[in-house]
Amino acid sequence: MMDSKIITHSKPTLGKEEEVAIAKVVRSKQIVQGKKVAQFEKGMANYIGRKHAIAVSSGLAALHLSLTALDIKRGDEVILPSYTCDALLNAVLYLGAKPKIVDVEYDDGNISLNEIKKNVTNKTKAIIVPHSLGFPAKIDSIIELGIPVIEDCATSIGAKYKNKKVGSFGKISAFSFYASKMLTTGEGGMILTDDKKVADITRELRNYTKHPKFRVRYNYKMTDIEAAIGIVQLKKLNNFIKKRIFLARKYTDLLKECPDIILPIYKDKEMKPVFYRYIVKLLTHNPDKIRNSMSIVCGRGVLKPLHQLLGLSSKLYPNSEKLAKEVISLPIYPSLSEKNVESICAEFIKLLKNQK
Repeated sequence: MMDSKIITHSKPTLGKEEEVAIAKVVRSKQIVQGKKVAQFEKGMANYIGRKHAIAVSSGLAALHLSLTALDIKRGDEVILPSYTCDALLNAVLYLGAKPKIVDVEYDDGNISLNEIKKNVTNKTKAIIVPHSLGFPAKIDSIIELGIPVIEDCATSIGAKYKNKKVGSFGKISAFSFYASKMLTTGEGGMILTDDKKVADITRELRNYTKHPKFRVRYNYKMTDIEAAIGIVQLKKLNNFIKKRIFLARKYTDLLKECPDIILPIYKDKEMKPVFYRYIVKLLTHNPDKIRNSMSIVCGRGVLKPLHQLLGLSSKLYPNSEKLAKEVISLPIYPSLSEKNVESICAEFIKLLKNQK
């Protein structure tokens, strides 16, 4: 049996470089938003390939300000997928807008273009498109609908679609740097855009004070301490992604002969995922029983689909329902070793055989 204290479902990859960066900021006494935040913003804009970057306090703050910059108001409709994090739902509801929840594709968990088309009305003012769990959505087809798109890149930084990084397609893209994400600042988020008006609005609204005229604004700033970590993490990101891809291939090699499971294998060469999660679909086994029997912590992919949170009919969301019932998420992060993956797979395969 493995030591569950060592192998967790998620773990930030932090080292001496981050410690040194934090110490320098602390010694400088400039710990709130300052030069380090500006440096991190520039680094993110360059990495993704966008003109403007606005650092904020969380991924949810990034989504909220993005919708605000699009002038989303009470009664406006915003389309978003069911199989995703409820931060998206909160951001829409903050503004009194109406969330139009649609189903996803079964193969990768990304929002369904056909379902979007069915739900577009004259009140539709935005579409939020997450790149689900590190797998890029077919974003170009959605943008062609002519409705402003916010890319949610919380779990997908570094992923590519048609040789372009996700986050470089939509009118706005939102990122999260929470502890479990592809790169971390502890808490924190970022808004990226090529639209100067959007950049100016979100940059102003993240700070509620010291403006000549009053309007409702927010306390959504990032600190220089967080940004210092982010600057270091961004330099390491490509190596983080290489390690995740290596571990994903290892998982696939070890599990590909298991019957009655579906592994996350992308056959489309235009899609280059980063494997934020290693998702396995169990077709005949009970994922809850497997999770509870494992000596390590395994995840669910998405905790609970949005249509279930809102009490909407499950008949309208067959793929989200299936994913919620079938998915088990195995640990995958840069500090996980090849030996760890071998041990996880050995236990997982044994449980699958024993619970037939």
